[in-house]
Amino acid sequence: MIGKAFAPAHITGFFYVHEDDNPLRMGSCGCGFTLEGGVCTTAWPAGTTEVYLDGKPSDASTTRTVIDLLADRPVHVESELDFPAGGGFGVSGAGAFSTALALNQALGLGKTYNELSYIAHRAEVENRTGLGDVAGMSLGGVVIRLKPGTPFTLDRIPTASREIYYVHFGPISTKSVLSDPKEKALINEAGKRCLKELLKKPTFENFMRLSREFSVKTGLISEKALDAVEAVEAFGGMASMAMLGDTVFSTTPDGLSRFGKVIKSKISMAGARLL
Repeated sequence: MIGKAFAPAHITGFFYVHEDDNPLRMGSCGCGFTLEGGVCTTAWPAGTTEVYLDGKPSDASTTRTVIDLLADRPVHVESELDFPAGGGFGVSGAGAFSTALALNQALGLGKTYNELSYIAHRAEVENRTGLGDVAGMSLGGVVIRLKPGTPFTLDRIPTASREIYYVHFGPISTKSVLSDPKEKALINEAGKRCLKELLKKPTFENFMRLSREFSVKTGLISEKALDAVEAVEAFGGMASMAMLGDTVFSTTPDGLSRFGKVIKSKISMAGARLL
């Protein structure tokens, strides 16, 4: 039997980290949103286990951890990506979550949606490729992550879907940022403050403002990315940096085009699902 599933990309605007020896209890709090594009994964039983990303064989450590945790036999897994890995779009989490859903269908595992999302979250944490993206993908929309780890405790900013524009400059290693104690301390201080302020006024505009503030206060935003943010603001738009990737996302394309190719997407109100 073939299983096929989709998980949306997820952009985090700000966050803070909670460490725990148990990967299911480790995670992050913060706020972000899902996009209409993401990762589509197809899986089926096979003679040997193979993972392909965009048609090419891949190590895909996070996806392979999901396979190790779920599959009771060799499987073939193929994922198609709408966004670049390492760009702050939660691609590894989307790959892991869509793989978990596809394997559950293909192998008749009988797991619930929450069980599969928690396995994808565990795989992300163990591989240090993300801490909260899977939680956001499990709900969809502009998602507030209120507690770290599992079970997920989530809320949402009530907002209509809207167009989002972005320019991608290059990858950032989530693992390298999260392994720096000084950087993590800055992130946690700023992230806790931003979440507290967002809950006082849970609007999309306030989320964008706080995300921009977080990127600057933590020093995570690159000089080029900050120039792009300020260019958008000069046209009356709002922009910030995707966590964690050298990518600027914006409410308008105005001001972005001189920094690179501008891609348009939309906020999705739907979470990960079977196809």
